[in-house]
Amino acid sequence: MKHLGWILDLYPNAGRMNVWLKQKDNTCIKLSEEWKPKMHVGGDINELQELSWKLQPSNECRFVEKFEKAGAKSKSDVLEVEVSSEKEASSLARKIQRYGNYSKYVLYDVDVPSAQMYLYSKNLFPFALVEVEKTNGVLKWGLKDSRDSLTYELPPLRRIGFSIKTKSRGIERFDDELDFVTIQNGKETLTIESGSEVEKLLTMVEVFHELDPDLIQTEAGDSFIFPYLARRAERYGLLDRMILGRDETPLRISNFQGHSYFSYGKILFRQTAARLLGRLHIDKCNSFFVEDCGLDGLFEVARTCIIPVQRCSRTTIGTSMTSIQLYEAVKQDILIPWNKNDAEEFKNGNELLAADRGGFIFDPKVGIHDGVGELDFSSLYPTIMMTMNLSGETVNCKCCPNSANKVPELNWNICERWRGIVPRSLEILLRKRALYKKLKKEAPNPWDKLRFDRRQAALKWILVCSFGYLGFKNARFGKIDAHIATCAFSRDILKRAVAIAESRGFKLIHSIVDSMWLKKTEATEKEYEDLREQIENEIHFPVSFKGSYKWVVFLNSKVSTRLPVLNRYYGVFENGKLKVRGIDLRKHDAPNIVRKCQNDMLNVFMKAKDSSEFITLIPQALEIMKSYVTMIIDGRISAKDLVITKRLSKKPNEYVNLVSQAIAARHLAREGVKIHAGQNISYILTSRKTKILESRALPAELHKNALPNSEAYVQLLLSSAMDLLLPFGYDQKTLCDLIRAS
Repeated sequence: MKHLGWILDLYPNAGRMNVWLKQKDNTCIKLSEEWKPKMHVGGDINELQELSWKLQPSNECRFVEKFEKAGAKSKSDVLEVEVSSEKEASSLARKIQRYGNYSKYVLYDVDVPSAQMYLYSKNLFPFALVEVEKTNGVLKWGLKDSRDSLTYELPPLRRIGFSIKTKSRGIERFDDELDFVTIQNGKETLTIESGSEVEKLLTMVEVFHELDPDLIQTEAGDSFIFPYLARRAERYGLLDRMILGRDETPLRISNFQGHSYFSYGKILFRQTAARLLGRLHIDKCNSFFVEDCGLDGLFEVARTCIIPVQRCSRTTIGTSMTSIQLYEAVKQDILIPWNKNDAEEFKNGNELLAADRGGFIFDPKVGIHDGVGELDFSSLYPTIMMTMNLSGETVNCKCCPNSANKVPELNWNICERWRGIVPRSLEILLRKRALYKKLKKEAPNPWDKLRFDRRQAALKWILVCSFGYLGFKNARFGKIDAHIATCAFSRDILKRAVAIAESRGFKLIHSIVDSMWLKKTEATEKEYEDLREQIENEIHFPVSFKGSYKWVVFLNSKVSTRLPVLNRYYGVFENGKLKVRGIDLRKHDAPNIVRKCQNDMLNVFMKAKDSSEFITLIPQALEIMKSYVTMIIDGRISAKDLVITKRLSKKPNEYVNLVSQAIAARHLAREGVKIHAGQNISYILTSRKTKILESRALPAELHKNALPNSEAYVQLLLSSAMDLLLPFGYDQKTLCDLIRAS
């Protein structure tokens, strides 16, 4: 019997791959077939033969031909070893390393998630429309969809919102008694609040089965809701009945609630996922894509990057980028290295000086400027990587020393024989994003505009990450030399673009990596568009004209006022749209009161047609600041507008200097809450009259009736106003004097 539907969820279990299919009649069925992961071992053929004798009969082994490296001219004989699970693959890989004294064998395909490898090998992806038939225990897939599709149809998902409330006086804990459960089903809200705690839990399970949702949305479902429900069920001996997924698997109790990790110079924290097998659980608090791009963006990334939706919602952007590269490798029959060992090419001091220079930067002149136009290269770095064939295996390749394709300034050769894994991976991202942006402009209604915008925004995040990931030491197909080459091309491109602009009478005001701010007396938008077209035609990279500013203010450093800051500015385009970068309005750790004040001040400045009018409006903006200061002093600000959220860079007890977030975290720890490095802590600054350091900040959950530190919040407001007005002589002291005088 054939089934037509969309791939909703999939996961391995006991040597089988289980796939849930959402059918067009709104039913959901489970399909299963025998499927085990396969890892590969490279090395001397005789050593591999001896290894196969050691591993059999526990593991089925056979010799196959594969490319051991991307760009290799010929395939190698490698040992393919079948394992029962991902866990066994890691364990066996370590054992094989010991067999070979950590030198005889090279291991491949060890740590690729089984569900993803299944999708790669079957040429499938999440939410793909498929026709499937089971024959002799094997699933035969017919793809009725394409990853390239822009107007694809999604399954009719039954969605619910799910939340709980405990009988807690403050911070909710795992040992609190359950108060009630709330299920939002469309416009209908169902509350389970009657009966004993056992009755509430069992009723909740029954309602889940009756509603049979495909997608459950929560806030803190991973960190609290489902771990809490599992523990309460265990207390009453009901854990085996706590089945909320479609598979007959109860909620599990994890001994590890998340983990801290280092990424892009920051310590981050990721909660352990609470999966509901056969359904999709999306935790808004543990999902980057949903927070920024909604479900439309999440589903787009899952389809394009080939990651099961529940995993995709919780992974880093780099993991999404990696998945496309792994898929491209599998398509080309290339093995995926377990431990990358392709090191950076040796460079002496002079070579490093020439190579490791980053992008082109032209410091702005601090202050306000009239009639400035902004041009921006669209996705410049990923476009360079794709167009110029920059990948770990293509830069300074051994097979094309006389390549005509050279890296500017460095004269490094780039492979002409092989299309790199990284460029192959970027093609679909760049193509789809450009088309989504076009569809957004042409969309006939706001719903379609929003959907296409969310999809392109989600793809943009992966493209933004792709350049940094190219130089990441553990990137499977990256290399620092390719990263350096991309920077060299970008410098060359921007210098050529500036030269073209200056030849047409434009003056460069500011430039940073892929953007230019230009000025020409009484230049029209058509002149900017003509310039954009000439640059695009001569340099062959896409350029967009963002618009002309009525005025734009480039800000200086608070530490040294003579120095400009590259990416801190604000301005108003001719169409009245405000653009801000690097100020409190854009910062997640600024309290609402500060963002509101800065926003209201900017609304005053938006009335200005040019710099002269801007100057006359400064007193009016300062009056806005004064009014907010008065509200704080008078205590007329709600607690929620005072909350500051900052990330912990270490564990609370590891801080030597007790910064506010560390103080608040220690309060939470004393209340029994487990706090990890990388977690966000929300707190309110409290009165400084006390000499006890630990009373100077309280978690938002424990604030209650404590007095906020009005002096500290006034200083934050003054700092925010200084953010906008420092180029005009309004430093912290000047603003303080204004407040005292009023």
